Order: sequence, then structure tokens, then C-alpha cells
Amino acid sequence: MRSDEVYDLRTALSFLNHKGHAIEVMDKEMDTCCEIPNHYAYYGSGIPNKHQPAYGHPVIYNRVKGHSMPVLIGLLNSREACAELLGVGPHSIGRELAGMIHDRYEPELIDSPPSQENIINQNINLYQQLPVLTYTPESAGPYITTGLVYAQDPETGEEDVTIHRLCIQSEDTMSIYFVPGRHIGHFYEKAKKRNKPLPVTINIGLDPAIYIAAGFSYPACPLGFNELNIAGAIRKKGVKVARAVSNGAKCIAFSEIVIEGFVLPEEVQENPRKHDGDSLPEFLGYIGAAQSKLPLVKVTAITYRSRPIYQTIVGPGAEMSNLCGIPTEASLYKSIKESITGNILNCYCSASGGGKLLAHLQFSKYEPRDDAKTRQAGVAAFTAFHELKNVFLLDDDVDIFDEREVLWALSTRFQGNHSIISIPNLDGHPLDPSQRPEFSSYNTEIGSTYKTVFDCTVPYRMKEHFRRADYAFK
Repeated sequence: MRSDEVYDLRTALSFLNHKGHAIEVMDKEMDTCCEIPNHYAYYGSGIPNKHQPAYGHPVIYNRVKGHSMPVLIGLLNSREACAELLGVGPHSIGRELAGMIHDRYEPELIDSPPSQENIINQNINLYQQLPVLTYTPESAGPYITTGLVYAQDPETGEEDVTIHRLCIQSEDTMSIYFVPGRHIGHFYEKAKKRNKPLPVTINIGLDPAIYIAAGFSYPACPLGFNELNIAGAIRKKGVKVARAVSNGAKCIAFSEIVIEGFVLPEEVQENPRKHDGDSLPEFLGYIGAAQSKLPLVKVTAITYRSRPIYQTIVGPGAEMSNLCGIPTEASLYKSIKESITGNILNCYCSASGGGKLLAHLQFSKYEPRDDAKTRQAGVAAFTAFHELKNVFLLDDDVDIFDEREVLWALSTRFQGNHSIISIPNLDGHPLDPSQRPEFSSYNTEIGSTYKTVFDCTVPYRMKEHFRRADYAFK
């Protein structure tokens, strides 16, 4: 089986099985409220703690208390599995995906999609009909974390897909959190100004190429660019989509589950029990604070395939970092190579920064001027991906995927008074708790931050002073 034969979650599971990747099956009955997420957090999601073993395999929880649908977690836990599913190399994912950011593979509209084999449009009850996880006892409620939101600009008709966190508020409503700058959030603001709801579908259980493509953002994917084109480029054919049954929006035709509805102009408190309560464990490793006001989604239908699989994520951890980091790597590599220097060799956004806040950029130097070009590339990275906070510039003899090597370069090729570039009060990520005025007076508001380039490269004229120990290993 080849990677270009993957087109949905089921073929992705078959492909990984064909390639020899282990997928665990848990037959013990477990509860969606805390028990399943706690089990997978310990089993190997990649959350940093002293008790956890190495990253685990994907797990299918077959017996979910009160539900007939199995729950899948960890499909993209391994970078190697991600690479094989996309048909690229594990150390070149970003480089190869950078060449796939174009619009030559537009979505293909079809009739009678598998995602509509079963339809619920009356007596909707999200609590009973879907095995949505509640992550901790303090969480605001059950959260959908792999819900790919698909919507259209109410003025232009341009389309976008993005993953947003959704907290169930009642049997047929959810809150939705639009991180500032997201394109569907822009669509929502347009609809809100007209005092009209925004039709959306929330697609769960997909071809991994679609989930990873949805992680791309501006400027690599400007407003009006549909990231489904990137998924189409990966598979060399357009993603199949269909019309929703209740609201006129579009859905992913081979989704396991689709929730249809409208994002209403009204807003709700994310944690219904407490104004300043928790949300859920965030991708950066901290317990998130619930938002005081979020848009409300009114659900109008749930459709699903026969024998559906409910796919979700337990974060923080490896799977969430891969979903965030791989698109960031591609965006950074493409932007720097095209606008600053062709000397960039590779890029890696590690789990230490949640795939978004930290980048390792690798360069070759061929002449003295390359010292300045490399530093310019470090600064330009913040424009190529605005949520990025810290950049490490590294030489071609450093393994950028090994953080021991990166810290070794920081220790031996870096001087604090010479090798650092810091820029205050830039736009960052509001879920980083250090990006707040209380932490630093340079942060003028939540989500503003001090961004830093750590130049850990050897000056071109000093290469001979930095020859690594070289043994003839056999």
C-alpha cells in the first residue's frame, strides 16, 4: 500500500498497519470523563513529566462507557509515522511540504458522501451521541479537539479550514475559540457585523494530510487560500467534499463524523461553572484559562459513517506538536528560502515550543556575507510565522532534531553580548502565559511578546577554530 492511496482515516490506519506501525487496542471499558485522557497521558502522549514512559503508539479505546463509537488517540504521535503517511522523509517534511503550498488541487464536490450514511437532525444530544472527552475534573466541559471547522467567507465565498477547540455547553450548543488572526474567525466577524450566523461544519476523523494542511496559516496561506489545496497536493488529487444536509455549508466527504451548525452572533462564558475557571490542558503544557466570552455554535445535525471512529487528541504532547509544527516548518522554510537566502538547509519546530513558539533553522555558509544573511533570516522568521517566539540559528554540522546538539551549539558557539537579537512588543500567542503585561512591562497586552534570535552559528572566517572531534566509527 502506498501513501497516495490514503484518502481517509480508515485507509490511514490500514497504511500504518501495512508499514508495521503498532496500533494498540484497549478492550477494558473506560470513561470519557478523565479516565481515557488520563490513561493516554500516562501511556505516552508526550506530556513532560517524570512518570511518563516514551511516546506511545496510537490507541483505539474499543469499549467506551455509555457509547458505541471507539475513540482513537495518537495517530500522529510519531514524526516517522507522519512522514510515511504524507509520503515524505521524517527529516525533510517541512522542505517537501513547502513545495506543495499552491492551489492546483482544488476540492472536488461530490454527492452522497460516506459521511452522511447516518443522519441525526432531531433530538440532538452531543453528550450522548458522541464520546467527547473531558480532560480533567476542573475542565470547563467535554472538548472536541480534532474538529476541523470548514466555512466560507460570507462576502466573497472563499473557503477555509482550521482546527479550533470546541467546548460542549448544552445538548446542542458548543463554544468555539478563535485564536486571533485565524481566517474563520475573520469570516465570523464579517457575519457578526451583519447580525447573521456563520454556517460551518465540524469534521472529525480525517485523512492526516487534511489535518496537517489545516495547520498552515498566513502569510504562507493568505486570506482566501483554502488549505485543502495543500492536502490535495500531498495526495495528488483534490479532497472530496460535499454539501451539508442542514445548513448549506460544505463538509469533508470521508469524515468519520460531521457536526453541522451555525456560529451565532451571541457569546457565552467558556466555563459555565466559573467565570475565571479552567479550560483544558493546552498545547504548551499548562492548564488553560477559560475565556470570558466566546462565540456559540448551534448544532443543526450530526452525520456519520457506519461504524464510525471518534478521533481526538490528548494534549499537550507529541501529536499536537506534530500537527502544529510540521506546517510551521514548511512555512518558515519556504519564506526564508524565497525571500532571504537559499542557504537554508532545514527547519525543525520541536515539541519544546509546542510546534509553534520555537524553531531550529539550519544553514550553510559559503562566504563572509552569509553571516549577515543568516541573522537576517532569523529576524525574517518572525514575519514568516507570527506566533514564533524564539529562533535558533545552527550550522550544517549540527543535528537540529537533537536538542542536546542544539544546546551544545548554544554553549560553544554563542556569546550573549554578541550572538543575540531581541525585539520587544511583537505579536505572539495568547496561550503562552509569559506573554502578558504582568510578566514583563514590555508586553503591552496579552499575546504580545519579546522575540529572540539565538545565533549559534560559527562566523565564516572562524570555521577552522570549530572543528568537531571526528572518529572513524565503523
